[in-house]
Amino acid sequence: MFSDPIRISDAINNPKFRPGDAVVLAQGPRKYERGIFLNVKEDVEWAALREPNGTISSHPVEWMESSRAPEPGDISSTSKGI
Repeated sequence: MFSDPIRISDAINNPKFRPGDAVVLAQGPRKYERGIFLNVKEDVEWAALREPNGTISSHPVEWMESSRAPEPGDISSTSKGI
């Protein structure tokens, strides 16, 4: 499915992700899968990701959210010991 010219222009000029960004699939059948954003496809509503096992897959950009590895000291990455 190709986007209209305005959406194509916006996706090219104001990309949501850049090559190398860590992303996670927030929707779809592979929800919670992490990967590295590679590039948008010819249909700019879709993008290629490198999965942790090295496989390249394509998913809708709207399903993706930014992801990052926890930094040392992040509350989410420390054990609460409760």
